[in-house]
Amino acid sequence: MIPDYLNDKIKNDDLKFKDTNSESFVLPLYDPKTHYLDLTRSGYFRALITLRHYITIVSDYYFGVECGAKNIDLFMLTPSISSPIGSGSDSEAIPVKFGKLNSYLVDSSQFGFEPLLLNNIDKVYCYLPSMRGENFDNRHLNQFFHCEAEIKGSIKEIIPLIEGYIKILCETILAMSNIIDRISVDPKKTKELLKRIACVNKFKQIAFDDAVELLTKNDKGDFINFIKHGRDITSQGELEIMRILKIETPLWIKNYDRDRVAFYQKPDPNNTDKVINADLLLPPLIKNSFGGEVVGCGQRQDNVEEILESLKRQKISPVPYKWYINLRRLPEYSITSGFGLGIERFIAWSLCLNDIKNAIIYPRLKNVVTYP
Repeated sequence: MIPDYLNDKIKNDDLKFKDTNSESFVLPLYDPKTHYLDLTRSGYFRALITLRHYITIVSDYYFGVECGAKNIDLFMLTPSISSPIGSGSDSEAIPVKFGKLNSYLVDSSQFGFEPLLLNNIDKVYCYLPSMRGENFDNRHLNQFFHCEAEIKGSIKEIIPLIEGYIKILCETILAMSNIIDRISVDPKKTKELLKRIACVNKFKQIAFDDAVELLTKNDKGDFINFIKHGRDITSQGELEIMRILKIETPLWIKNYDRDRVAFYQKPDPNNTDKVINADLLLPPLIKNSFGGEVVGCGQRQDNVEEILESLKRQKISPVPYKWYINLRRLPEYSITSGFGLGIERFIAWSLCLNDIKNAIIYPRLKNVVTYP
């Protein structure tokens, strides 16, 4: 729950938008050549800046105060990407030349977190940009913001923490009633469903195998990707699952196929072709608005042989990950779990937008020249 002092600050800033001309809050059509000018005069971006400001502050409050996590300042260059190109990857790293060294822009903070938890620290988090090189679309940006956390413990311990974060984010946006009225595509729906989700006790869950079976039984098999390394569900499939189940609150899909997720996810001891992970789906608030996966989480590999096996199964060289494998050999090592929430995806979902580039201040898009 948002503390009173912070809730008062949010509402005081929100009141500044109460009597303003609603026409000035129309979302400008994105033009990379003139976007910097829109930022100087558009009420939409003034409201979005305020909304993002308080999402950041509340994220720090929730993790740093309520959860007792340490905020970590991390690097933006790495030789070890956490989503290596392989059979289990859905992202592409961005290579850079750093002096004489081949390096990459950071795609996730996870690898920076895990060593720190061995130093008698139980929880860490950050709110930082991630960079990925795949082609952008209405669900993907080449630079986006992640709120990520890693904890000592199992997935059962991190899922309630994630659910609490989703709820406090819903409360934060609800506190900005005037901003919602001006920049949400459907303010009534935003307020109605965010209020409902903020009050949900536990989010619903479905196993990945059951989700695949559900799509198949409803003649939606086209939304499942079948390859020799396993299966995954398309973003359209995620929406279809929620539609079939008539879901209007968040839904966890758990235990994905092992070779279609990152190598560091822990195999399920009951079925080593599955992993101990979960993606959180959010249902679209209105027709054609953003929905689907917003959070990915998982329990990390804690066994050297299992990591090597997963790398081999996915045809990924272990060389860049020798340091990561070695962590498991240290006497201080204990099981960790972590997650990442896409900030722009959450904002786009909550405001009933259909394109996440409208949820960020400076879109950075592959092969698109932008200013500044």
